[in-house]
Amino acid sequence: MKTYQARQQILILALSLITLLHSPLLLADANAELSVNPGNTDVQYMVNWPLPAGETVRDLASLFYPKNQRMQQYFIAETIKLNMEAQPELHPSTIFSQDNVILIPNIKELSKKSARRK
Repeated sequence: MKTYQARQQILILALSLITLLHSPLLLADANAELSVNPGNTDVQYMVNWPLPAGETVRDLASLFYPKNQRMQQYFIAETIKLNMEAQPELHPSTIFSQDNVILIPNIKELSKKSARRK
């Protein structure tokens, strides 16, 4: 009986953790904004993303694309482009001393755009 309860608690904890880790992605889709690049006619979707103190754009890219170095690099490049105006000091390894909000590309649109580049 104790083994069953322990397994049940571990399962509930694991599901809670998964939900917690994926909730920013769910909220990000709800906060998607439509934007047009001034020098380009392509319509891009971008998302306001909370970047906690101590986390970098490179860390975020690793979180979204843990096994795909090429997509990490593409995500970083697009994120830097989206933030050029508002945060010109932003680099892949910039560490903010306090929580910050940055613009990131919608990962679905980024994947589509990446597939077209091949």
